[in-house]
Amino acid sequence: MPGPHATHSSLIPSRYVKHATLINNCYPSRPDEKGPKSSDLSYLVFYATSKPAKLTKVGNYIERRTVRDFRKKKLSDVHCSLEIIKTLIMSSKAHLNIFSKNIVSILDALLVDISDLDIVRHCQNVFSCFCGAHDGSTVGVDLEFRTVYDRVVTRFAGIAVLKGGDNSNRYRMIGLRALESVVSSSALYACDTKAQLGLVLPTILDSLIDSKTGVSVALDASPEVISTLRRSISIQVAVHPDNVVSDEDVTAEGIRCLRALFKTPNGGNIRLALGLSFTYLDEHAQWWPSTLAIGIIMAIVSVIIPQYRFMVVNEITARIDSVESTTLDLTLRLQKRATLISALEAILVSPVSLIGIPVLEVLHALLVALTKSLSAASSMVKEGESGRLLSLTSVIQDGLVKSIGGLATHIYYSNQVPHIISHIAGKLSFKLGVIPQPSTILDVPTVDYRAALLRCMLAVIKTSKDSGRQEASFHAAEISSDLLTPCLGLLMDDNAVIRTTFAQALITFLVTKDDERDNAGSALMTSRIPSTSGDLHFRVAAHQTLYRYALSANFSPKDLAVFYGILKALFDHFQDDEFIRVVPMLFSLQDWCQTAEGPQEDILLVTRKRAVAAAIVSYFQMAVATYSMAEPQEYLENIKRSRESELQWIPVQYGSIEETLARAEELTWDAPTEPLTPTLTHPLAREHLVTLLTTVSDRFRAGADRFGVTYNVESQSGVTPGQGHQGREFGSGLFLSSSTLHEGAGSIRVHKAERSVDSRIRVSRHLEDWALPKIVALQAGSSSDLSATEEASESSSLTREGSEISGLQSLSEGSPMMSKKIGVDSLKAALAAAQMVAVDATSDAGSSSASSEIQNGTVGLATGTQRLSPVSIHVQTLRKQPYHQHIGGASTVSTASNLTLRPDLAELLSTIQVEGAGGSESRLVPPYM
Repeated sequence: MPGPHATHSSLIPSRYVKHATLINNCYPSRPDEKGPKSSDLSYLVFYATSKPAKLTKVGNYIERRTVRDFRKKKLSDVHCSLEIIKTLIMSSKAHLNIFSKNIVSILDALLVDISDLDIVRHCQNVFSCFCGAHDGSTVGVDLEFRTVYDRVVTRFAGIAVLKGGDNSNRYRMIGLRALESVVSSSALYACDTKAQLGLVLPTILDSLIDSKTGVSVALDASPEVISTLRRSISIQVAVHPDNVVSDEDVTAEGIRCLRALFKTPNGGNIRLALGLSFTYLDEHAQWWPSTLAIGIIMAIVSVIIPQYRFMVVNEITARIDSVESTTLDLTLRLQKRATLISALEAILVSPVSLIGIPVLEVLHALLVALTKSLSAASSMVKEGESGRLLSLTSVIQDGLVKSIGGLATHIYYSNQVPHIISHIAGKLSFKLGVIPQPSTILDVPTVDYRAALLRCMLAVIKTSKDSGRQEASFHAAEISSDLLTPCLGLLMDDNAVIRTTFAQALITFLVTKDDERDNAGSALMTSRIPSTSGDLHFRVAAHQTLYRYALSANFSPKDLAVFYGILKALFDHFQDDEFIRVVPMLFSLQDWCQTAEGPQEDILLVTRKRAVAAAIVSYFQMAVATYSMAEPQEYLENIKRSRESELQWIPVQYGSIEETLARAEELTWDAPTEPLTPTLTHPLAREHLVTLLTTVSDRFRAGADRFGVTYNVESQSGVTPGQGHQGREFGSGLFLSSSTLHEGAGSIRVHKAERSVDSRIRVSRHLEDWALPKIVALQAGSSSDLSATEEASESSSLTREGSEISGLQSLSEGSPMMSKKIGVDSLKAALAAAQMVAVDATSDAGSSSASSEIQNGTVGLATGTQRLSPVSIHVQTLRKQPYHQHIGGASTVSTASNLTLRPDLAELLSTIQVEGAGGSESRLVPPYM
């Protein structure tokens, strides 16, 4: 029996005296005290840390006392025990494994009864502290600890999914906080990660799926913003009976758990978690409606570190491919595919970065999925499936098109967008020149196949221009227009949708935001695009296709708007050089518009011709207005008014390409009014218009001869049918030889994107080195007079067969120069230069002969008894002389007036010949011959 003065400590058996006394002294002695005594707790911590081996006895004693107090409903002592355990965990992290089994056993015993919310909250705090300190080294070696630990995790997971009752959301918040600590602990990946994820991941996803409004996360928010999402709801506030915890608070806590799970820097762990997440959606059939599943996937993407986000894209594409094998029901299969594709679209068009994404592999997978969907939709239509299934296929196809466009949202390497466009263009040009056209391609109707691919190309081009290339953190490679050359034959397609959709993609490609400005009155318009061989190849092919496009029998009012829109887009993109090159083709079209077609069995053909002729005039009006040329603009306006008075004018209404196509959707050709002949009473006068252009604008004088070349669509720049081994296909069975372009490639200089007017002219001159012939004067003997020179020139004129008389150099029968007519403006420039030399020579009375050197060549002219030796005159040199010469201080005199004042200068015409280039290579073939 104890003595009358025995203390509480004397009642403890001797073997528990030291550690048990220290633990018992921590508990409050009065009912009004809360929590352990701080001084005694500090003494206990010192005892445990100084002698780590004692932690085994300390843990066992606390476990027994806590279980006993909980059974006897001594809840204040239970709270004190939990606080003592938390303090020991924080102070003994290095030796936690010594008493870790006691900790999880205490939590397991207390969570059997969760009726007391405060006890459950305190258990969660202790467990979160334990997970933060535990390294998981005992999970794989101690089976008993692993069993109890998994049971505690399972109990918290069950608390996180409690439903019903007034405090259900509070319990769920507590459970999710505990699971957040589990997925944040290194113990998760210490042993059997898949099994541990199977305990926590379904509960976390349940907290997101349970949201009635879907999971909404700001994808551009930083991790710090996501981690603090609605963090104002703390556990202490949540347990207060006067506060309400909403479903949104629970969802926000679930997102934080998800972020804690996927923020691991180990890619293998992320891939494992992704697979389990998609498996959960499969097992719980959460693919439809798609809002929740898409929200979950987007939440996962937002929390994964940037270098591993591409894994989500790879997982989705793999799941899309495996839908056929994993889902048997057709409706469920379409719903799952629609949700996956919608999620992929949301990822690709979002502002999140996808560093490391295999762009071309994803593009190929999406195009394959699009082809399969088109084929399935075609089969459904034949089998008469319900409209609901067909609507699902439409959702799938729209999502795939937008996903492909989303690949251009961010630029991850310099040639990304060109590679995407080139890949799509290659599929578009498949069997394009085959006659007859196949009815199906890859089991898909040809029209549907090409229309879908054109939508993909248009989406890529729009996305690239709107966001991708502007937001690239490095210099993205320029997209060559030559990428679209293989697809130009689509303008000749029999289906109007194919024609207009490709035209929309082409115009969108050519027009940039800078080009959409108002260019009227801009005298300093420059071209930002340097002329390369690829651009020339594209434009030559485009001009040929547009020529045939205007002549096609399927040409409708919508096609008229498309025709004008493409011409305008080419002008906006390439500007000066394009304007010079397209003029011969436009006048060739006008010649066709004026040509009678024989019996008028198709009276609407007259309307089509007048419409094309009106589009040509409108194009010239647009161009000269851009260059602020008043005289040509007045001339063109007179032509327009004259045709309107004769009821031969069909206006071209053109705004943006989208508005224009929508406005022209229902338009048809009206029957022409009488008289039907002639088709055009007031055609454009070519020589007059060219003279106005070259007289008013200095920028076009150097290329005046280019306005006068004759356009031949069959022989232009080496375009011949059937030369597939020598050229490149661009559609409709025609091939464009690149030899002509490559001949002058050495003189084409690389220019920066921004160039001045002068540099633009220099580019044109370098291109003309292989595009224009040289003009020389014949050599005259030293003893001959002017009449002898005339006779020699007459005897050396070229015959129609292409040979020279009087022993001069012979030209081959097939020489391209036989079809070349020396431009009128070149002759005028030569005569002007010759006159200048003659005036200078006669002004020197003290000399018997005079000559004037003009840069590289010299022009000589015999006057009276004096003789001047005529030598080579190069067109490039003559172009550098002023177009109007100032004589004797008087007003300037034009070339036409020179001819009037000095008729003897016309005799110089007989001394002009075309100088051929020696060797097998020739630079004399112009691009429109």
